Amino acid sequence: MKLGVIPNDTIQALNPIACVLLGPIIQQLLYPGLQKYGVAFGSISRMTWSFITISSSMAYAAGLQKLIYTRGPCYESPRNCPDSDGGKIPNNISVWVQTPSYFLLAFAEILGFTTLSEYSYSEAPKDMRSLVQALRQVTAAIGSALGMALSPVAVDPKVMYLYTGLAATMIAAAPVFWAAFGSYDKSDDEDDLNQVGLMQPNTHNEMEETAARAHP
Repeated sequence: MKLGVIPNDTIQALNPIACVLLGPIIQQLLYPGLQKYGVAFGSISRMTWSFITISSSMAYAAGLQKLIYTRGPCYESPRNCPDSDGGKIPNNISVWVQTPSYFLLAFAEILGFTTLSEYSYSEAPKDMRSLVQALRQVTAAIGSALGMALSPVAVDPKVMYLYTGLAATMIAAAPVFWAAFGSYDKSDDEDDLNQVGLMQPNTHNEMEETAARAHP
């Protein structure tokens, strides 16, 4: 892919930049806006949508990789053909077309990983919070190990199938995750309503009993 005058490391910085830009927008606009219009978007919903967003990012990456393979001079073997002048000439496509994928991943990280950290900490017993956070890091380590196991596939032209497989896996995991844990959102909402006094099922009966005692 053509870098132009942009250093290669700059592209890797798009993800943290996107996190910094999207974080305040999500916290200050998206969540309050959904709450204002009565749209339930609890912790489990956010994590479910993070699966969907990651799937979208991987699907975009797979489509982009297919597009790269349609461009010369090396097509399915970027920088690995006689026309690349010893690997100096990339396929004729700008590196900036990757930007949406990084922003989608950043959006998913905020919805999923940030929410997971908050949820696992707040829901864990006080004397087990450190253990729960440690277990969360173990799952991250398992994910890294899986990434290393899949590294032999991350080569041209197989990398397109890697992205496709990841997209399919994440979109398939979303409904499974929601089916398994979606009920926790409802119970959390009920707990919150009870705490602020908005759900008082016996309030009407209590008022009637009080009135009856006051006027025998």
